[in-house]
Amino acid sequence: MNSKIWLLCVLMSVSTLAQEQSTYEKLWNAAMADSVITVEEQALLEIVSQKEEMDPPSKTIPEVGEVTPPALDQSGRWPLVLQNIAIGAGLYGWGIPYVLNAEDFRWYTGGVMISAGSAFYLTYQYTKNVEVTHARTQMMRYGELLGLRYGSGINKAFDLNNDDYEFDDNGDPSYEEKRAWAWVLMGAVPAGHYVGELLYERYEPSNGQAWVWSTWTAATGISARLAHSVIEEQPTFPEWDLNSNYLEQQRQYEEDMDAWEKRKAIIEMVAYPLGIYAGKQMVQDKNYSFGDAMMILQGWSFGYFNTMMLQSLLFDEGDDDMFFFLASAGGMAHMYGYDHWIRQEDYDFGESMLMLLGSGSGIFFGFGTAIMLDITDKPMLAFALAGYGAGTYLTKTILDVRPDGSLTENTRTKVSIAPTAIPTFSGNSYTVTPGIGLNISFR
Repeated sequence: MNSKIWLLCVLMSVSTLAQEQSTYEKLWNAAMADSVITVEEQALLEIVSQKEEMDPPSKTIPEVGEVTPPALDQSGRWPLVLQNIAIGAGLYGWGIPYVLNAEDFRWYTGGVMISAGSAFYLTYQYTKNVEVTHARTQMMRYGELLGLRYGSGINKAFDLNNDDYEFDDNGDPSYEEKRAWAWVLMGAVPAGHYVGELLYERYEPSNGQAWVWSTWTAATGISARLAHSVIEEQPTFPEWDLNSNYLEQQRQYEEDMDAWEKRKAIIEMVAYPLGIYAGKQMVQDKNYSFGDAMMILQGWSFGYFNTMMLQSLLFDEGDDDMFFFLASAGGMAHMYGYDHWIRQEDYDFGESMLMLLGSGSGIFFGFGTAIMLDITDKPMLAFALAGYGAGTYLTKTILDVRPDGSLTENTRTKVSIAPTAIPTFSGNSYTVTPGIGLNISFR
């Protein structure tokens, strides 16, 4: 049953308990809570009006189904403006004067000033009449970051970062500085922004889903880069040898290294769409609060760190590329474990931060215990791992976390300012001092 109809029925059943306000007025206020009068609600109001022998205030009843547009949720507007100011000043501020071949440094200073102001004004106008939730902002924010990654990959794959050196007939070198890479980066950011917003409009993830989705995507891209380093070994810089053609070996190394980096960039660019798809499959049927998303991010971070400590504990030496790849794989496995560990619970932001502090304190406690017992080297890592496990488990047992589904609405930041009065005592006299009450809630 519709929740509003259920509320109206309850009000009808208990209306005889309070006579200071008519039953019709109570039902009217309940029905108009969302500025919409449905067919069922109008029928109930007509029944009550006939029972009380009064006419409904038809002049104030909107047409059936008429909806007053609700206030836009723009809780994510300020982080979107902030991030665009940072990108505008950090990329376009110097990028535009650079591609225009400005020689005077004052152009770069002015470019930063103009870009920062323009980013604020354009974002303000763009979001003026648009719903900008934290979820939408997160999708656009990570889309812009992915745009930068793709821009960097395109520059590497097409040699846009390398300047041109040519020699004339007399053997004199000529130099031409490439600037296309800056154009690519500046074009990739709005492209990524658009893709992120497009994904949000299509799938409408909650704030928690958006954060977990982007976390899985990022972890996939990082793991792909590290996997490439394991599968294809990085070229080795040639050693100096007087009896060999060292300059030719160095030139060959630079060519091999450039080709190796191109293949790594291409693999990473292919991995991100796979990460987006896999992340969507992971989050689409699950309820995530913002705190849940922070727990998943903790899973990745602690998993990466703990796997590095575990490898250092078990192995004396090893290949660096394999070391970091296994750390990344451990982070993803840990993240998957956290996802299942908190499946029946909803963490708010404060609870997730308490879990972070509890796990971190456990690690420090483990290190501290080893130092007090004069234990060094590898056994100290075992104490740190044990401390992490104990700190995480004990912190979770003392937290009263809400059941799954209780915090699944979109995250909102609410700020309210209201006049208030503060009672004060001066000696034996009692006075009231006017003040301002500020209340900020972030869910």
